[in-house]
Amino acid sequence: MFAPPVRNIYFLKTKKQPSTDPTPKVIPKTSDTSDDKNFLCCAVCQNPITRNRDRIEQNGAHRHVFANPHGYVYQIGCFSQAPGCAAIGQDTSYFSWFPGYSWRVALCNQCLTLLGWAFRNPESQFFGLIVDKLREST
Repeated sequence: MFAPPVRNIYFLKTKKQPSTDPTPKVIPKTSDTSDDKNFLCCAVCQNPITRNRDRIEQNGAHRHVFANPHGYVYQIGCFSQAPGCAAIGQDTSYFSWFPGYSWRVALCNQCLTLLGWAFRNPESQFFGLIVDKLREST
């Protein structure tokens, strides 16, 4: 399905400023052990992609909203690992949403749907996955 690019993007300032520490932070586990068992799956083919326990904060938040150079807006969640993804292509730092990180496209390793991006620098790596492309496992 084709979505037209967004022409007017407005960014609101929030009181909480993002951390300047570039190291991803693991979101503390809740007492509910279901996070360890529940996968987030590809919305297209139901292939397990990552787990709730792999959610991390990057630049002070788990979820981010970004626009690419063409104006397409994505809401992503950050994850320490995504074994159900295949990161493809050459690393690039062009228009990186996370300064200091290069990125590659991340596809579902079963149906090849675009699920997000794999970000890395010499010290760390993480996945920024499109929230609307993931579903809780059943």
